[in-house]
Amino acid sequence: MLPTKRFLVSLILLSLFLLKGCSLIGGAFSSEPQDLFEKISPGAKALMEKAFEDIPETTRRDYHTHILGMNTELNGTFVNKGWQTPFGGVINYIRLEVYKSAAGIEDEESADLQFIARLKNLIQYMPKRGKFGIMAFDYFHHENGEVDKFLSTFHVPNDYVMKLVKNNPDIFFPIISIHPYRSDATEKLKEYAKAGVRFVKWLPNSMGIHPSSERMKVQLDAYYQIMKQYDMVLISHTGEEKATEAEEFQFMGNPLFLKRPLDMGVKVVMAHLASLGECQPGDGPDCPPNTPYLDVAINLMEDPKYERNLFADISALTQDNRKEHLDTVIESESIHSRLINGSDYPLPAVNIVIQTRTLVQSGHITAIEREQLNEIYDCNPLLFDFVLKRTLRHSKTGKKFPVSVFLENPHLPTN
Repeated sequence: MLPTKRFLVSLILLSLFLLKGCSLIGGAFSSEPQDLFEKISPGAKALMEKAFEDIPETTRRDYHTHILGMNTELNGTFVNKGWQTPFGGVINYIRLEVYKSAAGIEDEESADLQFIARLKNLIQYMPKRGKFGIMAFDYFHHENGEVDKFLSTFHVPNDYVMKLVKNNPDIFFPIISIHPYRSDATEKLKEYAKAGVRFVKWLPNSMGIHPSSERMKVQLDAYYQIMKQYDMVLISHTGEEKATEAEEFQFMGNPLFLKRPLDMGVKVVMAHLASLGECQPGDGPDCPPNTPYLDVAINLMEDPKYERNLFADISALTQDNRKEHLDTVIESESIHSRLINGSDYPLPAVNIVIQTRTLVQSGHITAIEREQLNEIYDCNPLLFDFVLKRTLRHSKTGKKFPVSVFLENPHLPTN
């Protein structure tokens, strides 16, 4: 049945209304990064300077920076067509519009260029830039190795990330993404390893990867052996996934599934420290139902068996739906030497995700700090993410993340 003219007009009006709303909850910035020192108050400047006072520029690191693109013919970047129209689903359409707004994408035909230009501009106007690991993102693959674009939210090719790094070696280092079920997975992994790449990104829930699958044991073990041989690091999402389409495969974010590569000696970073989700019935004795995945992840990190090769990043921990775990992570001092920082950009630029008001209510920052942080956010959300993490404290003890979290980890490959 064809849609009526009235329905189409209503849909167009709804879309225009949604686009306006997306701008408000996405990139609602009134200032530019270069305006920072002119716009912010002396108090905000002092807060920022304090955040950087013991940070050497040469070793500051962000291990979790996403790249988003829509110009397939130009760079091979891809966003699911179902996300690009309200006909494909209003919720995902809104998500994409919010991400575009947050990342400074105003023209889809120039999406890739605008995304990178905005990211570089944010970095350029930081007091101490450091280096950012930019992430490729592979398609969803079935166990037979077949690509499924319908189940893929977005795709960022390895070659595109490598080109960006080559053109900007002072601020970027590469994090490739190769799905282990691909027929050429080990061949490609070895190719990039020989080229000096040492970091690999997986998002199991969104890509359809079971890190400990018995059915895919041969392929996975061959993959892990190459990673071990070349001292490559697997940065794998842990816990539930909310930013991309993943509902059918949420169970794949269970941190216990990373024990297979860990047992083979692969270095693994648990992205987000499994700070969303909880164990389900049937997950086994090490994951009793309703146990937060975060607790499981921390137990893994405290296992002496993995003290040399298991790490975690703190990306997204300040988001409103994860902040309840901040105290637990800050007080778990036994794991601090293996925590690394990641911004999860562009998510820090989605202002509805980071609620400084509730961080005041929870006791992690003061009301005055909130005002100062909001000033920084309005000019530079990426800088804000760093200053917030350096400022926040345990709600009761006042302890903070150690400075080591924000520097290049000595136990991970240099970049």
